[in-house]
Amino acid sequence: MEAEVKQGTEAKITQEMVDELLAVKGKEYPTKGQWNTEATRDTIRHWVEGIGDINPLYVDEAYAKKTRFGGITAPFSFLLSCEGRSGRVGMPGIHALHAGVRFINHKPIRAGDTIIASGGLHDLVEKKTSSFARRTFVQTWFKHYRNQKGEIVSTLYDFAVRSERDTASEKGKYHGVTKHTWTENELKEIWKGIEAEEVRGAKPRYWEDVKVGDDLRPVVKGPLTMSDVVAFKMGWGSQLVHHIRANEVRYWMMKRHPGIPIRNRLNVPDCPEAVHMDDDFAVRIGFPGWYDYGPQRVSWVANLMTNWVGDDGWVKEFYAEVRRPNIEGDVQWCKGKVTRKWVEGNEHLVACDIWAENQRGEVTAPGNSVAVLPSRG
Repeated sequence: MEAEVKQGTEAKITQEMVDELLAVKGKEYPTKGQWNTEATRDTIRHWVEGIGDINPLYVDEAYAKKTRFGGITAPFSFLLSCEGRSGRVGMPGIHALHAGVRFINHKPIRAGDTIIASGGLHDLVEKKTSSFARRTFVQTWFKHYRNQKGEIVSTLYDFAVRSERDTASEKGKYHGVTKHTWTENELKEIWKGIEAEEVRGAKPRYWEDVKVGDDLRPVVKGPLTMSDVVAFKMGWGSQLVHHIRANEVRYWMMKRHPGIPIRNRLNVPDCPEAVHMDDDFAVRIGFPGWYDYGPQRVSWVANLMTNWVGDDGWVKEFYAEVRRPNIEGDVQWCKGKVTRKWVEGNEHLVACDIWAENQRGEVTAPGNSVAVLPSRG
């Protein structure tokens, strides 16, 4: 008689798991398995095409040479493709849902820059109540990205919700959410929104011309298809903390880390990232169907900000949460509003509330950002 085979969704959060992680809180480690270690013209192009960013600053050398950067640069969100594992991920068999990011940006990322990452656990906090699963923690990692000169380009705080796979499915937070079938007239409105996107580019957005209450020109992403997910994955990569691997490489990784795989409908162990590609996997962890990647959506909202500030502006700080899934067929309207403007030293600053909103009117990714704009003075 065969022994009972675990499906990969049974693990429960234990105090031992929590204590193991808290023991390394605040410690900084070199990053292993970093996907992109250099901002080349190709890696930058793969990234911006993977998030649908059409700014020529990132891909057109002749255009970029005329800007203040003097050449191709990458948006700050590119650093998400330079991730890897910094210290312990912890909690084997416990699902990780990307919950958001905070960037503090210091230097531009130029084509040819080497990107060296290091970091570790910043915090681990239990959520006292959760509508998604039973015992749930918010895990935050910190990461410093340095260039070849040793300069800190950006510091990233990366949030994830760690939840038990079976209990999330039992709670059924998203039961009743269904995929939307679009009419031709509805699609025409989406296409209009896409065609109305404004990349500010070489036309400066001066601080003096901005008013509190101004709306940012929306960026429209969707309806979500598998092509969007595959294109994003081509730019983002599959870092050591993620698990898409092929054939023998996948086999040996799963043998070393038996808490990683979930068994599919054919009883074959597969990586947990299959929740972004397969309805069956997604339903088993409590979602109505396969859904986008969290870093994918926060990069769409970041696209809103880099469009708005133009070539002469700078996104100094950026924060976005991932609150709800973006399932197959959903559209996200990335929007923003100016909430404050002030001068600090030599910097002319503007604060914005930013968010992604789907066709159901649900805000799926709220956040805020601080930008430095050029001044007429």
